[in-house]
Amino acid sequence: MGVLHLRDIFDQALIGYQQSHRMSLQQHRVCRSILACRTGKLGYQVWQCNQCEEEKRIGCSCRDRHCPRCQGKVTQEWVEKQSQQVVSGGYFHLVFTLPHELNVLAQYKPKVVYAALFKSVWQTLQKFTAKRHGRDSQLGMLSVLHTWGQNLGQHIHLHCLVPAGVLDREQRWCKHKKRYLYPVKALSAVFRGKIMALLEDKGIDVTILHLPKKWCVYAKQSLHSTKVVLRYLARYTRKGMMAESRLLSYTHEQVRFRYKDYRDNNHKVMTLTAHEFIRRYLLHVLPKGFMRIRYYGFLANACRQKKVAVIQQQQGLAPKKQEQTEQTTQSVKWPCTECKLGHLTLAAIILPTLPTVAFANTT
Repeated sequence: MGVLHLRDIFDQALIGYQQSHRMSLQQHRVCRSILACRTGKLGYQVWQCNQCEEEKRIGCSCRDRHCPRCQGKVTQEWVEKQSQQVVSGGYFHLVFTLPHELNVLAQYKPKVVYAALFKSVWQTLQKFTAKRHGRDSQLGMLSVLHTWGQNLGQHIHLHCLVPAGVLDREQRWCKHKKRYLYPVKALSAVFRGKIMALLEDKGIDVTILHLPKKWCVYAKQSLHSTKVVLRYLARYTRKGMMAESRLLSYTHEQVRFRYKDYRDNNHKVMTLTAHEFIRRYLLHVLPKGFMRIRYYGFLANACRQKKVAVIQQQQGLAPKKQEQTEQTTQSVKWPCTECKLGHLTLAAIILPTLPTVAFANTT
């Protein structure tokens, strides 16, 4: 068997799955995009060699954020852009996890639960920052929503990258000197209270859910290397539910894929029926327009460029220019496999042809 793609599984098993499972409109849209991705249904890209007459036609990608084949170039461009705005001095990596008792609620009211998760985490970190550095101090945070585990089960958690420092009232950079940001047990207690209050404000009675008293908050010590920070940014922000390299085989009945069991840190193989695999995959389709990556504090979109420049100036760093990023992106070339001398460049894009409609002659 050659390279196995998610589209191959959907192409063979999705019709049978639809006959026995309900799907939302957004899930239908995602499935259509994945099935059409790079098949020519969305058009073609024509690439030509600058040394010989070699020409290649490649089906256009769907660019859906849930499609595993459409994340590579987007990830590279995003990391290049973020490299201009990395704050020197380290980052803290925190993970806030919702208990699985909230999974069913998230399936019925995903926007409410996910929005409450983002808001409660930011309110929690703000509270600790105000207590340690003063009420007018400003923290920065990049947060990324993940709803999956390695086995594609529902595991809702928020990855947070927080620069190791704050801006005080006079816009002076105050570096965080400790190895960890805040105590995880205290963060967990405040986080639990914040999100329960937010859900109750939305009319949800959380007392009937029998939620555990201790919630999981994970914290890593400060990451000091800029390269490590950028690698974390790429890994946790643009990674989809499953990389297709983890798919091992598909037999019309079963799907086998690799996963990492974090209970013993060993890589294992899981076998699921095709319908169960599709069900788990579609669990993680986000509501239309919902932002999975969000920025807060001095990293917020409205002020990030200005305030990061202020921080870099105080750290004695020269802000990177936009031209450097553009040159880096343009330097990526696709070598020609025929002449092995030139490289392929995009020559044209062929749009998909619309189906013709026949009209009856009424005359």
